[in-house]
Amino acid sequence: MAQTPREAADIVYAAMPHSITPELLSDYGLDVTQDQARHIAQELLSLNLYWIGSALQANLRPEEIGRMEDALKRRLEQGWRDLGMQGSEPSAVFKDAKARGAAYHQIIQEGGSPISVFGESAQSLEFEGAVEAGQHQKLLALFIDVVPVDTFGELLDSLELTDS
Repeated sequence: MAQTPREAADIVYAAMPHSITPELLSDYGLDVTQDQARHIAQELLSLNLYWIGSALQANLRPEEIGRMEDALKRRLEQGWRDLGMQGSEPSAVFKDAKARGAAYHQIIQEGGSPISVFGESAQSLEFEGAVEAGQHQKLLALFIDVVPVDTFGELLDSLELTDS
């Protein structure tokens, strides 16, 4: 079934993790403040955007990619609070996600796996002081559980975008 970019963005958004709360993080042994939870939520958003972007590149034509990226950004901004991003400026977060995505892409280009990307992401959060040192394995478990890498590929492979 054909979807508009907006409909497709809604589908992709629904597959993303939401409500990255201190309570959810506590389930992974991560006892964090609200501010630390927001940093982790931002990192999760960067990871999700990277894997979504990779799936877009693999499955859509260049002109479709731009339309999907625009629709997805609008959808993300609508759900900003649900993503745990309140208090963060969307344009700054998207800019940071793009920079993080370049680092993730380099890891994949060098033969790394999604686990390698998640490991880099966890290490970055520790280095930035967003979580206490030694939380690497807990963050890795969280990322593996909540970032639906394969789902993004499957969803975007099945898309047929309309011009509307």
